Amino acid sequence: MQEFSHEYAYHWFFYPTSIEKGGGIWPIRSGCNVAKPNFKIGPRIINYYSLHFVLGGEGEITLGESKNRLRSGDLFCLFPNQTHQYITDPDNSLELFWLAIDGKQASSLLNRIGLTEHSYHIPDFITIEITNVIDELIKQFKEMGKDDEFIRLSLIYKLFHSLSIRAKEKNLTPITSGKWIQLSKQYMDMHFADGITVNDVAKYIGIHRSHFTTRFTSEIGVSPSHYLLALKMKKASAMISDRSFTITEIAFSLGYSDLYSFSKVFKKYTGVSPKQFLAKKKG
Repeated sequence: MQEFSHEYAYHWFFYPTSIEKGGGIWPIRSGCNVAKPNFKIGPRIINYYSLHFVLGGEGEITLGESKNRLRSGDLFCLFPNQTHQYITDPDNSLELFWLAIDGKQASSLLNRIGLTEHSYHIPDFITIEITNVIDELIKQFKEMGKDDEFIRLSLIYKLFHSLSIRAKEKNLTPITSGKWIQLSKQYMDMHFADGITVNDVAKYIGIHRSHFTTRFTSEIGVSPSHYLLALKMKKASAMISDRSFTITEIAFSLGYSDLYSFSKVFKKYTGVSPKQFLAKKKG
C-alpha cells in the first residue's frame, strides 16, 4: 500500500468503456486502506454511489443529521449529493474496501440489498463469501488492463449476488405479495412451454408452494396450474390456426412428451380435439 497523510491505501480509478456504459452498472473508483489515527473524510458530497465495507477497526459515519458507529463487518453506502463524513477510532483504526459505482441499475441493486438514502448503514453484514469476492476484486484491480471490463463487470455482479444472499438472510428485502405474484406471472409467461411446474415457479420466487398457490389464486382468480395451462392452450390454438405446424410439432413445442398427452389435455380444455379444432378453422 502507498502511504498518504492519513492512511495507507490502494486507489483505482476507472473510466467506463462502451461495453460498461451499455450495461446497467459500471465502476467509478475503488480502493482499500488502513487508516491512520488522524483519518477523516469530509464533510463532502459525491455524485455517484459508493459502497464501503468495514473489514476491521471502528469509527463513525455521519450522513446529513444521521450518525452511526462503525464496526468490523459493517456495510455502508454514500449516496449522490448527500453531505457525509466518516472518521476512524484513533485506538482501533478502520480498515476499508470501497467500490464507487454508477449506471441505471445502481439504485435498484442497492435497494435490493436494503440500502437507501434513509437506510445507508447495515451492521454485521459482511460474510466470508463477501470477503472472498472483495479479495478477487482487489486482485483484479491490481492487475487490470484496458481490456478487462468483462472480468471487472462479472466480479462486480458476483459481489452483488453475494450481497443479495446476505440481505435475504437478514430479511432486509422482504418480497411483497404483489411483487412476487407479478414476478411469478412473468416467469410463467416466459417459460410455460419449457415444461415448468407450479413447484418450479414457487421455488424460483422463494415461496412455499402451498402458500404461493393460495395467494396467487386469491389475487389472480385462477390457480397457478390453471394459469400455466391457459397459456399453453392459447399458444396451441394460435399455432393450430396458423396451419404452419403439425399437431406433433405443437405438442413437443409446448413441453408435452407425446401427441396423446397433448391431445387429451387440449380436448379437455377446449371441448374438441386438435384435429377437430383445425377442421373448424378450415371450415
